[in-house]
Amino acid sequence: MAEANRTWMRFQWRAHKLIWNLSGGRLGRRVVGMPVLELVTIGHRTGQERQILINYFGSDEAPLIVGTNAGRDSDPAWAKNLRANPRARLRLQGQWRETRAQELAGPDHSAAWDQAVAASPVYAGYAEVLTRPIPIFRLDPDD
Repeated sequence: MAEANRTWMRFQWRAHKLIWNLSGGRLGRRVVGMPVLELVTIGHRTGQERQILINYFGSDEAPLIVGTNAGRDSDPAWAKNLRANPRARLRLQGQWRETRAQELAGPDHSAAWDQAVAASPVYAGYAEVLTRPIPIFRLDPDD
């Protein structure tokens, strides 16, 4: 059952990505009531650009992203990429900008986690089934 849900989720995100790309990031700015941004990282093994669309919460100035990996018990590739190279680009509200990711820890992670669960209770469900810590990154402007 869980794999069927992941397959459906993958299909939905691929359809969303198509609409997003065709509209230049103007359509599809929200999914399931949460805002969406486009994140372009550098692959930690390949060195090539990797693009994802991901829900975020917090401010538009320094959005927060959560690495649930759709309930898989391994960190998402984008988290590994940001650990290897925290510089990335993001498109938010149709505008591109450079960013530097910071993985949150300790009290900052706890406070961000509370915000994440308040924004979308589905995160709490992931925490119940995962045996790994769920990473949260803040995407600060890179001036």
